[in-house]
Amino acid sequence: MRTHVTAFVLGFGLAVAGCSPAEQQKTKADTQAAGQDVKESAQKVGDEIKEGVKDVGVDLKQVANDPDVKKAQGEVKSALKDLGVSVKKAAKETKDEAKDAGSNAKDAANDAKG
Repeated sequence: MRTHVTAFVLGFGLAVAGCSPAEQQKTKADTQAAGQDVKESAQKVGDEIKEGVKDVGVDLKQVANDPDVKKAQGEVKSALKDLGVSVKKAAKETKDEAKDAGSNAKDAANDAKG
């Protein structure tokens, strides 16, 4: 991209150098006007983006403060807590059952020896 811009500027400079002073002045004025137009367009786009971001921020705040969203948040939090308790309880039961199975196997092995 940089190469294209450099080539354009060099070509433009050579083209302007071959023109009469009046043509050079007109070309310079046209180039400055075009540059100003680009600058104004970029400023408008920047302002539109800022406004859009501001609107999104306001919308996010409204959603975050919505009573239904807060209620759903509480329900999800409660459900996850219940899930964690259930998983912990199941893990303990599985551990206890594994211990019992190990004890039973040990007793059976001892009975078989003796």
